[in-house]
Amino acid sequence: MSGILCIDLGGTKVHVAEVSNNGLGTVHRYDVPSQGSKQAVLAFIEQIIAAHLSVRCIGISIGLPSCVRVADGYIIETVNIPNFHSISLKEWLYKKFALPVVVHNDANCFTFGEYQYGSHLPCNNLIGITLGTGLGSGVVLNGELYTGSNGFAGEFGSFTYLEGIVEEYTSGQFFKQLGLDGSQEAEKAKLGDAKSQALFNQFGQHLGHAISLILLAFDPDKIVLGGSVTQSFSLFKSSMFSSFDEHSHDMLVSEVCIQPSRLQYAPLLGSFALFFNAPHAKEILNG
Repeated sequence: MSGILCIDLGGTKVHVAEVSNNGLGTVHRYDVPSQGSKQAVLAFIEQIIAAHLSVRCIGISIGLPSCVRVADGYIIETVNIPNFHSISLKEWLYKKFALPVVVHNDANCFTFGEYQYGSHLPCNNLIGITLGTGLGSGVVLNGELYTGSNGFAGEFGSFTYLEGIVEEYTSGQFFKQLGLDGSQEAEKAKLGDAKSQALFNQFGQHLGHAISLILLAFDPDKIVLGGSVTQSFSLFKSSMFSSFDEHSHDMLVSEVCIQPSRLQYAPLLGSFALFFNAPHAKEILNG
């Protein structure tokens, strides 16, 4: 069975797996040299692809925490990998491996993976939000991934908020800016530490306010939360719901379903689905 080599590259880690209609192969994890030069990050991507590209693979699909011009796979900017920008990644990978390539924002991959493989039917309008090193988002409207004219659609984390932008208050950055480790604070909060619990309450209030804006903008059927910070959902769930209850219309709040992801490796599955959603897919499938 032919497969696609799928890569989910985040701000701190990357997952790589061959994916086919039979499902996921073995998933490999690596740390990302996020502070490296552009050439160092490119060399890292080339290395992990070369290590796992089998003769069965008929293409490569990669999601990155970047603003991506999807049509030509051009990386405009990558906030949490600061030197990785202004790169024709699709063209560069094609020259290296001579295979069809799809390049997308990682949150788009997560969202499309959830839409295609998660338990969300009936659902035509779905928003995916990833809470990790930063806040990423993807938008599915009427069953189609919406990326906008320049690939910036769904960049809710960059909205101006308080003294900065949304993702500074609704991702791992919230804890990092306080000189804290979010995972350690989560463990302390679960053990009953009042200060840590108060931090997650604040986090939930900020996230709830951000979600209220998303509800008003898109009125989706469902919002799915993913990313490492979502593992602490129980710690900020109550304050999150209270916050968007306060800032959104009652009907929107009562109708929408908001839940953490239950789909393992949704971005890899989404990368696979997006590869066959691209213009080249028909040609490949027809041999």
